[in-house]
Amino acid sequence: MNREHSGFTATQTETGFRVMFHNNPGEIDVSISDLNEFANRYSKEVMSGKNPDLTEKEEIMISIWEMVLLPSDVKH
Repeated sequence: MNREHSGFTATQTETGFRVMFHNNPGEIDVSISDLNEFANRYSKEVMSGKNPDLTEKEEIMISIWEMVLLPSDVKH
């Protein structure tokens, strides 16, 4: 994922990530627990054939998940 085009910068903290948006002053915190809970729920929904509607925070969690877990040379 190209960070310049994501619309946010995520900085790792002791408990997860702090997300700062490029186009507004708002910030959100995403904990490791948030990521784990989301990943479990999302994978169950996708495996059951559902196409879940994601909130902005969930879309950010997918982006963080991809940046952290997938090597940059993986072809999608």
